Amino acid sequence: RGVLTFRAAVNESMAMSERDKKLMLQVRGGDMAAFEELYARYSRPLLNFFYRLTWDRAFSEDLMQEAFLRLWKGAKNYKPTGKFTTYLFQIAKNHWLNERDKKMRRIAPVSLEAGGAEESNGLREVVPAAERGPMGEVLNHELSVAIAKAVEGLSEKLRLVFVLGQLKGFRYADIADILEIPVGTVKSRMSNAEKAIRGRMSAYLAR
Repeated sequence: RGVLTFRAAVNESMAMSERDKKLMLQVRGGDMAAFEELYARYSRPLLNFFYRLTWDRAFSEDLMQEAFLRLWKGAKNYKPTGKFTTYLFQIAKNHWLNERDKKMRRIAPVSLEAGGAEESNGLREVVPAAERGPMGEVLNHELSVAIAKAVEGLSEKLRLVFVLGQLKGFRYADIADILEIPVGTVKSRMSNAEKAIRGRMSAYLAR
């Protein structure tokens, strides 16, 4: 039964990937409806990506909108040689690298739910769960700020790998394609990122 479920998930993923490519080819031909369908499908994951890099909802929305604008403007150069998600997140990554030094706002208190964006796949595995109740809310707030500062403190190479690793559906191979680095390098950077976050939060966890 588990094998059948896995196969069904793989088939669904492959079908969606092919659908994405067809839609993007339509976008290349100027089809706005196809562009809107891709936007509806991927605006939230892209927003989540930028949010975990900036911890600023408004700034993340600006980055996400600009990334899709670049997708539209550059559609004439699109070639369906790989996954659409790889193509889209390469655009997002490059836009982030161009914008990061221009105007980065100071980190703000955040929640582990990322201010309404999708919850991380693995962030809760790096740090212990917060308690519930009034005191738990205070501790959760403090923990969230500590996590945000720890992630922000990572080098850019480690932070990109770590943030992409938190997005649902991205495997190491996908991250390697987006960042254009070997899979082994992705694994190494992910391990180093998690160790660095645990290390930077050791004082908080020891309280």
